[in-house]
Amino acid sequence: MDTGNRTALELLQQLRDERAELDLLIKGLEKRLGIVSANIDGEVNQAATPRVRVSLDSIPVGFFHNLSQAAAAEKLLRMNEGRPLKTKEIMDAFRKSGMAVTGKNALTILYTSLKRSPKFERVARKAWGLAEWYPQSRKKKEQDEEESSENES
Repeated sequence: MDTGNRTALELLQQLRDERAELDLLIKGLEKRLGIVSANIDGEVNQAATPRVRVSLDSIPVGFFHNLSQAAAAEKLLRMNEGRPLKTKEIMDAFRKSGMAVTGKNALTILYTSLKRSPKFERVARKAWGLAEWYPQSRKKKEQDEEESSENES
């Protein structure tokens, strides 16, 4: 084996060793922050680049700093791709992060905010997902609106 190939193989092994060390550091930091690494299917997969999911039980303080409720809900749903959340679960995540949400109507205000935004889709009783996850639902709404406007004419 010539010197160039041997040097390349040594470099490759060194990078692989460093990757293993970095993976351990990343897992430790994720554990400390309450973040679970998973691929798109929700399975932990070392071969693919992991998608970061935030555990609802351990939202870091300040996670939604300076965000409106709608923007914070969008951030939370994007971090848990494809998993709709109930209004109360979203509110609990806000409170765990230290977001100031008080008052007896806090859930109603959040529900109304999500309902008015075209970014969100109500997918079950008081559960929300991002509208982009449900393109068929959007098409159905558009068809219903077209039929409604045709009937008014």
